[in-house]
Amino acid sequence: MSAQHQDHARMTIDMPFEEHKRLKAMAAFMGVSLKDLVLSCLRDHLLSENRPNKETLKAFKETDQGKDLVQCDDFDDFRKKLGY
Repeated sequence: MSAQHQDHARMTIDMPFEEHKRLKAMAAFMGVSLKDLVLSCLRDHLLSENRPNKETLKAFKETDQGKDLVQCDDFDDFRKKLGY
């Protein structure tokens, strides 16, 4: 292992082809690598020590109740509704 990667570990994930394709499309849409997208999601959601504030908890409650939700058929529909 090279000196520059001694503090890193490699991880392999088996997943359905369609999910992999969707993740790659999302990463490309966001202008990041697939690796950076996955690491960002892990850091932001699973490894974060942040706790939601009152406003966020209120938003969670409202979405759980179905308030102000926007339904999308697929990722392309999602992009269209965002104006991309």
